[in-house]
Amino acid sequence: MDNRINMKSRINMKAKSLLSRTLMQFLVCLAVIFLLTAPMVYILSKLFYAEDMIDIIESVENGNGIPPLDLERDIMAGMMLHFILISFVISLSLFITLRFITKKLWQPFNKTLQIAEQFNLAQGDLPSFPKTNIREFNRLNHSIEKLMTKDKETFRIQKEFTENASHELQTPLAITRIKLDLLMQEDLNERQMQLVADIYNQNTRMGHLNRSLLLLAKIDNTQYSEYEEVDLLRFTNDLLPSYRTLQGNASISLRNERSKKTTLRANKTLLESLLNNLVVNAIRHTGGENGGEIILTISDNGLTISNTAHGGALSKTDVFRRFHKDIAMNSGNGLGLSIVKAICDYHGWKIEYKFESNRHIFIIGFK
Repeated sequence: MDNRINMKSRINMKAKSLLSRTLMQFLVCLAVIFLLTAPMVYILSKLFYAEDMIDIIESVENGNGIPPLDLERDIMAGMMLHFILISFVISLSLFITLRFITKKLWQPFNKTLQIAEQFNLAQGDLPSFPKTNIREFNRLNHSIEKLMTKDKETFRIQKEFTENASHELQTPLAITRIKLDLLMQEDLNERQMQLVADIYNQNTRMGHLNRSLLLLAKIDNTQYSEYEEVDLLRFTNDLLPSYRTLQGNASISLRNERSKKTTLRANKTLLESLLNNLVVNAIRHTGGENGGEIILTISDNGLTISNTAHGGALSKTDVFRRFHKDIAMNSGNGLGLSIVKAICDYHGWKIEYKFESNRHIFIIGFK
């Protein structure tokens, strides 16, 4: 630890401040401008003033008197040409030099910004920021490294707590469910049976919530590392019978818009969970004539699931947020679409929500 502090201290001692670097570069810029303008001033002065003076001196020495020269015109023309050419050279020099200075001076900051934008808490190790010769940028990098380290540790603790808590809850929930099953077999009156049924339903909801939290924790911990090639059309078609047992009055159909047979590299367990949550969400939000319609469309580049809407559009900013629930819907735990988003992020897929022609549309892009 002391060695790291000493190393950083030595680097900071060698590094210069941003103001010092800017002033130094500015002086370089002035020197370049002077070197470019001085020869031009000399050449223009010689053309417009020196030659006229030489002609006058030679004519006087030869006894011919002062020759008829339009000095006023030459002086005005020379001044205008001086002004135009020097202004052009100064402007061009300033533009080129300052552009070079700005790009070189702020290059470390742009690298830091690029590294920070690519950083993901859930994936990969902490990034390493390059050392620079500018003191302020080194301080900025050090502060960002400390912040990322703290966030990474907090994120790790939260993930471990969620996963451990979910594991620990599984056993008491299962025991409670067994006890309730035995209790419901007893000779209970109507009120007692209703109370037991309510507790049983709440136990079931808690079990679903616990499994959802455990799945999210495992995704965050990158525990689904097994990938294989999956024919998405065939995979989805095999799941349709189970979806039709949940559809109620809504119709569910699968459309194939692929130009050729393609496979998708994915984790099968997560892919099934993604489809299950999307379909269940569609069933909950489906309405319209004859119970509504749910359409799953598979194309070359992705998957689209749409359903006739029961109510208005969902909030695009909150639709994938954990524990977000639509006001009009009491069912669900608010984690279904969060799981879908987490699975897409885990695979590097893009997901988008739209509301068009009174239909909820979820589009997943695999490329």
